[in-house]
Amino acid sequence: MTAVRQFFLRRGFIEVETPAVVAQPAHEPFLDPRQLLGPGWLITSPEYHMKRLLAAGVGPCIFQICRCFRDAERGPQHRPEFTMVEWYRAHAPYDRIATDVERLVAHTARALLGETHIDGRHGRIDLQQPWPRVTVAEAFRVFANIDLGAASDVETFRRQALAVGCTSIDDGDDWDSTFHKLLVERVEPGLASMGRGVHLRQYPAALAALARLSPQDATVAERFESYAGGLELANGFGELTDARIQRRRFCDERRIRQRRGRPALPLDEAFLRDLEEMAPASGVALGLDRLIMLVTSAEQIDDVVAF
Repeated sequence: MTAVRQFFLRRGFIEVETPAVVAQPAHEPFLDPRQLLGPGWLITSPEYHMKRLLAAGVGPCIFQICRCFRDAERGPQHRPEFTMVEWYRAHAPYDRIATDVERLVAHTARALLGETHIDGRHGRIDLQQPWPRVTVAEAFRVFANIDLGAASDVETFRRQALAVGCTSIDDGDDWDSTFHKLLVERVEPGLASMGRGVHLRQYPAALAALARLSPQDATVAERFESYAGGLELANGFGELTDARIQRRRFCDERRIRQRRGRPALPLDEAFLRDLEEMAPASGVALGLDRLIMLVTSAEQIDDVVAF
């Protein structure tokens, strides 16, 4: 914790604190926020309020280390309560934030181990900079033998997935769930085989979430996820600041949740209002527990959490 905090303070970041209990939860189709018995929800991440701070002029570089909560998340790499490190840079491209991630990981490894070569679950891992940057399309082509450009509709995508032997695919899978099954079964093991820290970037526009679309190619979003040894560490965006587009995405995500049998969530109108005042920025959320798993070669997240 000390090494992580020093990393940001030495680079001129301002440490901030935002609410843990909020009136409206994060609006994501695949996450279940935890509702309290009284009014309010526990945060799944501090993202909305940190962006509101940027909109209010706090910054230009801010970070936070905080507890986050998600229902129905339990497994070797997941806990319903975990620690997040989240940070933002105003007027910075999203590749700059990806560079922050690899520097933070290398800094933490040196602080705890004295080196940036570590033993992972899949062999030796090189955390030295720079990390390779691989597009999602490249990763699916190389590791899953899938052409995402030819998989614009769900039926074609499912047929491609079945043809390459992805046995978990079924008729109930939509495009998003087909993508994520292939990601977990084929792409993530492929990234692990590289023996490096790596950034998976340029996600399909359909999975943009809160990221802006690329000005050079509107079929992909300025979104990346950072991996090392097959372990997903961070999820970052070139941030979308158009509230009208974001509102439309939230409404689309509500429909996705309802199709999946999950309750619709209320819109955060205060966030959407402040988003219009936010300067161009990039940000990322990194799981601190997973970072500790990585550098200690832990097999399960429970191995690095005291309680």
